[in-house]
Amino acid sequence: MSLFFPPTRKAMRCLSLCSTILLFSAAGFAQTALETNQAPTNAESGYLLNQGAQPRFEASSKMSSDARTAMNQGRIFSVPHFSGAFAWQSKTFPYTLVGRKPQAGGSTLVPTQIIPISLFFEEFVEESGAHVILDPAPILPRVENSPNFRNAQYPTGFTQFADAVQRAQFFHTMAQDWHTVLGKPQMLKPIIIDVPRGAAKVFRNPSTGVVYAVVESSFFISQLNTIIQLADLQVDALSIALTMNVFLAPEADIRHCCVLGFHTSFDSGQAGNIQKVQTFLWASWVDQGIIGTNLADVTPMSHEISEWMNNPFGANLVPAWQVPNVAGGCQNNLETADPLAALPNAGYPVPIDGFVFHPQSQVMMQWFQRQSTSDAMDGIFSFPDQGLMTTPSQACPAR
Repeated sequence: MSLFFPPTRKAMRCLSLCSTILLFSAAGFAQTALETNQAPTNAESGYLLNQGAQPRFEASSKMSSDARTAMNQGRIFSVPHFSGAFAWQSKTFPYTLVGRKPQAGGSTLVPTQIIPISLFFEEFVEESGAHVILDPAPILPRVENSPNFRNAQYPTGFTQFADAVQRAQFFHTMAQDWHTVLGKPQMLKPIIIDVPRGAAKVFRNPSTGVVYAVVESSFFISQLNTIIQLADLQVDALSIALTMNVFLAPEADIRHCCVLGFHTSFDSGQAGNIQKVQTFLWASWVDQGIIGTNLADVTPMSHEISEWMNNPFGANLVPAWQVPNVAGGCQNNLETADPLAALPNAGYPVPIDGFVFHPQSQVMMQWFQRQSTSDAMDGIFSFPDQGLMTTPSQACPAR
């Protein structure tokens, strides 16, 4: 999947002239008077899984070679970050993580921005005749109140979810007051994407009334490319694009569904010899029951935030590892949520103010280091659900 490209100067000049709501359409999908609208397809709970859909997530770095050189030389301005390394079979694997070194202690607060993105579907209408719109506005208070931004109790303390994971990972080397937390999200101007005919399939669960859509991947990515170029992103902040019940698949094919989120990084200008690098992620809120019971609400967002915290610039490589329970799946990047994403119980219940959220459990960095014992908290390989992974990663099968 091709993700993002750096903002163009022309697009940056457009910032002050652009509307607060953007409607995108593709000429190739223009509606004619002969075309008719249709209702969402009825799909009972479990429909996507029965069709072969699986939760999928992506990661990609669009940093230029110059930006990567600047990163290696310590000449970038971005989210706060520190570097380290581990060794395996006489080879060194360097890494860069968000925050400050665990041994240094103290708390790092990373600003956060959220772009709420609604999708307007030209082809699909409600019983009333109104076009289907998937709008995240009603769940924004829940997102702000979720474990990604609110504190809850974990074995590593009363804190945000991603910070709790990091503290488990560096439990025996961190200063006790070490934290890496996200600031209260700044809500940027909401965006509406006009989804043309043929670019999506829309479904409704007749039992629950929940509506969701499988959207053509390249179409959605092209719209995000434009949004990124026009949005007022803060380079030292984590910027998040948020949708609701929106899943991606090539040609909107359910059999190849469903990408639920991704994170990336890209060049964002220069100041002297300092290269600016923006980090960014997209995640979709998921109503419960669409893809199982434990993959719900902020599972995708928590997946991407923890992976961003452990691999903000997409440059952290590790010994190639076999994706558990996925035949032929092989990766060599430090993506702490991917090894557990396909498990039916990866979502970890966290109650806050009467609502049970489901952030996704993560593997520890020690899982990638492939030692027989882990030096994380209590010798664990996964967190908060310590039983999901009890052994280190396995090498990919020889080809």
